[in-house]
Amino acid sequence: MSKFKIGDIVARKSYNYDVLFRITNIHPNGIVDLVGITVRIIADAEEYDLKLIGKQELENKLRNIEMSRRVRLNRSYNNMYGKYNKMKYMRDTISDAGYNTYQKDKTYKKPGKVLHIDGDEEYSSKCKDLYKKFGITAYVLNIEEKEQYKQVYGLLQRIKPEILILTGHDAFMKRRNDIYNIDNYKNSKYYIQAVLEARKYEHNLDNLVIFAGACQSYYEAIISAGANFASAPKRVLIDMMDPLIVAETIAYTPVNEFVPLENIISNTREGINGIGGLQTRGQYRVGMPGL
Repeated sequence: MSKFKIGDIVARKSYNYDVLFRITNIHPNGIVDLVGITVRIIADAEEYDLKLIGKQELENKLRNIEMSRRVRLNRSYNNMYGKYNKMKYMRDTISDAGYNTYQKDKTYKKPGKVLHIDGDEEYSSKCKDLYKKFGITAYVLNIEEKEQYKQVYGLLQRIKPEILILTGHDAFMKRRNDIYNIDNYKNSKYYIQAVLEARKYEHNLDNLVIFAGACQSYYEAIISAGANFASAPKRVLIDMMDPLIVAETIAYTPVNEFVPLENIISNTREGINGIGGLQTRGQYRVGMPGL
């Protein structure tokens, strides 16, 4: 009889306890299915390779992870707040010069609207809260990875976002070696299919900006399918909140500027090894008068 149960939090001895997982299934042969609770990865392991993480140890580890994440999120947010201040200054200058009669508080500010489809229910809930904090209109839906491509086109028609985020979990099966074989990835094929469906709705990379992928995803194939940004160039782990840094940066970059790739790369968990992308215009607009 297994000493573990579904829902237990564990770490793998063979990986020096580097990632915290939740047990999602226990097979009769002793193989345990796992899902990362702070990174977007799925895995499996034999029971003997797992250590049960107690409540106090879990709290300590999560506290340290949260502190590191908060630093990156705040740094990204502050960078975009600088962009907002720049736009505010430009608006005030126009008003002072006498070229319009609208009051400052009548100016309309419109960050890009986001449709975020996530395969993890818990992550979806946390993402929804952060979008609200960032002042971004976001529709966050929990849809299993293999179902996303079936629903994305209809959702795009209904919501009409400027930014599409497709996330969940993924993994590269290292024992199979070939990183250019789509069959060696858990969910990359579903992200690719979802991107292809989204590009049937809008082919222009600046009219609909897409990020897709999770931990160790097939970066090159996702970009080739039509994504602007994707994970993971070096098949590394990405943080649960890295896709939000991408979305926030796009949403608050003015439409007449290119999204600062360095802001995205420098503020994500693994930098350029974890997230990459193409030159893309931002989705932040200012209008007069306010609505």
